[in-house]
Amino acid sequence: MAKPDRKTFQERSNLLLSHIRTKLSNGTYQIGDYLPSETALAEQFELSKNSVRAVMERLVEEGLIRKIPRVGTQVVSLAEQTVLRFGLYPSMESETKMPELLELFQQKHPEIRLEVITLPYANPEAIRQFIMHGIVDVMAMNHFDYLYFRQNQLFSLLESYPLKESTYPFLNELFAEEDGRSVVRPFIFSPVIMCYNLNHFREERVFEPDSSWSWQDLRSTLRKLCRPNQYPKRYGFFFRLASINRWPILLLQNGASFERGDGKLKLPDPSMLDPFHEMRELMHEDGLFPLVMSFSHHDVEKLFKQQKVSVILTTYYRLNELADADFPFDIAQLPRARGGQTLLLSTGLAVSAASSLKKEAERLADFMLSEEVQTLIRRHTLTLPAEKRIAEGVRTELEHTPKRFEIYREMIPNFATHDQLGLTTEEIEVFGTSLEQYFSKLADEEELLEIFNAQLKANQQ
Repeated sequence: MAKPDRKTFQERSNLLLSHIRTKLSNGTYQIGDYLPSETALAEQFELSKNSVRAVMERLVEEGLIRKIPRVGTQVVSLAEQTVLRFGLYPSMESETKMPELLELFQQKHPEIRLEVITLPYANPEAIRQFIMHGIVDVMAMNHFDYLYFRQNQLFSLLESYPLKESTYPFLNELFAEEDGRSVVRPFIFSPVIMCYNLNHFREERVFEPDSSWSWQDLRSTLRKLCRPNQYPKRYGFFFRLASINRWPILLLQNGASFERGDGKLKLPDPSMLDPFHEMRELMHEDGLFPLVMSFSHHDVEKLFKQQKVSVILTTYYRLNELADADFPFDIAQLPRARGGQTLLLSTGLAVSAASSLKKEAERLADFMLSEEVQTLIRRHTLTLPAEKRIAEGVRTELEHTPKRFEIYREMIPNFATHDQLGLTTEEIEVFGTSLEQYFSKLADEEELLEIFNAQLKANQQ
């Protein structure tokens, strides 16, 4: 038998170990049963007898089997599965191919059974309750929810770990505490980007976006792309207005940061709301923007995929929904206002400090942050892993990948986050709901701020 290389040897040995543990845990092997001979196992898993013997010794040390000279290997204890609860946002299934990652972890650790708990979006208080009541042992946590935990001094609910030097520095900075540790370790990230239908641009003979584009440049181009009076109707531009991961960009690009005074929140300069006015005018120009406020998060990519809209605001996460599109598309930086900022989204992993399965929870978190998993994410999705060397050094195996995929590297100096608005997470959510009246032209800029402050006051009562 040809000697396997080191990687193949480890994979086959792990497979044999997982195979036996699984049969012990699912009842295939009972106490008193004898395992197949080492010779048979060596042939089945293409390993040497010494390699099989090493696996057997490990199971002996764990107290699961015993070796009886000249008789065989006997089961003396059944492997019991520990149930570990893993909290995940629903979108992570497609963003990271999470089911495949969880299956891989189960193969490596058949003694642990994973139970996925669905985490709500933009509801960090619910996540706090999950932790307090022991519903989750380890969980994903995006930066917005992390800000809620920081603002409300809830870090004691989570275990603290050293940040990895191999992670992008700007991601470590997002979650770093004063001692260089963090309760949330970066896992994946994405800036908000613009995505456009290449066929539409070519049909209308218009130039593709570049880094100099302003929002007015976009608007001029959209007028050439939209087809409001033809069938099928085609709109120029779309994004979900009420999303806390979209509208803040308009303020961040204009240098806006709220101030507190007289029991109200206000902006130091009313002109900081000008981007909202310009966006509202764009929305209400015939054919440029579908005026439907009730679309869900996922409908943006769905309309783009149906070619009913030419340009959208999206993320690398959401590009995974377009991987099987039957037309070419590409991505670009967002148009610029006073500045060229874009919103940086990031999700990390956290371990509950109250978990009774802390060792198993740490094992799962370490696995998800490992080079192996980060590489799988980079190869099989369009999501950006937190490990810099892997994000920049490994290439995706997906057939449909934007030619300008690497453009995020040029955008790093312009990454901005929610906390730069000078608002708490609760205030950000309230401001987003206040925008519905504004974008529907039921309120002007001054009334928008009045609605915002009135809602905040009502929430406090």
